[in-house]
Amino acid sequence: MFNQNRERSVPVLLIIFNRPDTTKIVFEAIRKAKPTRLYISGDGPRKGNENDKVNCEKARDIVRKVDWDCEVFYRFLDTNMGCGFGVSSGISWAFETTEQLIILEDDCVPSLPFFEFSNHCLKKYKDDTRIWTINGRSHHSNSIYFDKYDYLFSIYSHCGGWATWKRVWDGFNININNWAEFLSFGGFNNVFFSKREAKFYNNLFSKLFNDKQLINHSWAYPFNYYILSNAGLAITPSKNLIKNIGLLGVHSEGNSTFVHKLESSNDYTYCREPLFILPSREYDYFHFRKHILKVMGEPSFLKKVIYKVSRILGIR
Repeated sequence: MFNQNRERSVPVLLIIFNRPDTTKIVFEAIRKAKPTRLYISGDGPRKGNENDKVNCEKARDIVRKVDWDCEVFYRFLDTNMGCGFGVSSGISWAFETTEQLIILEDDCVPSLPFFEFSNHCLKKYKDDTRIWTINGRSHHSNSIYFDKYDYLFSIYSHCGGWATWKRVWDGFNININNWAEFLSFGGFNNVFFSKREAKFYNNLFSKLFNDKQLINHSWAYPFNYYILSNAGLAITPSKNLIKNIGLLGVHSEGNSTFVHKLESSNDYTYCREPLFILPSREYDYFHFRKHILKVMGEPSFLKKVIYKVSRILGIR
């Protein structure tokens, strides 16, 4: 059951941009939790985009209406910094005055138990440097991996509704400059349970870090690399606590995916806590096969055959 008095100490950061439709839904979820400290960071409109100007202001009007006992901090940018620096600099801004933080973007709707669970874990593991993040999303709530415990430790962090500490964020630099050294050291072969995962991520990040514009449109990939390359662990709850509504409203693009169909739980409890702080390797490989590959994709069978033949013939 949600303990509101306990949860009101949780600092929350809401990151917004130009989606008043989804911002309103997420803000209403935060209002139910009534945190006593709230940070709101809004990126500025893109240059020459009149729709952005209108919708950014609409979104900001929504979050100005804090009607509970709360200390509020606003950071509204006049110019657009993008999904990379815009988000990451907002997180850095909030961590200037807090040691722990729940972080929500304008399309991640938290259930009430998410606040209590995050607060519990932020306090319990605040000095355990093995733990880096707390996931709000859980993709396999009915799997056998949660038969004994109400949460587990994973090497997979998810930034769609999550929590972390200043001690973690302070070491992050969006301008990754040690990828070559990491790869020469063995790369993700030293991180993952399976060779399949390691190969997938070695290839993925090699392509990503060759993209000179990556940090302009994504902070999450560099941040995930930062966690993985330092063996940081994420806490994953047995039930999903975040509803992704990124495809709602006038900003919808494409069809709803299985990620957007995940419903959040309002009856989650965490009485059965893990005895050991170790990554659940079998869960992680299961998650890789059932979630990561569905989202990120993998080379087709034909491409694999062509690649293998090419290697044998010495073409590559």
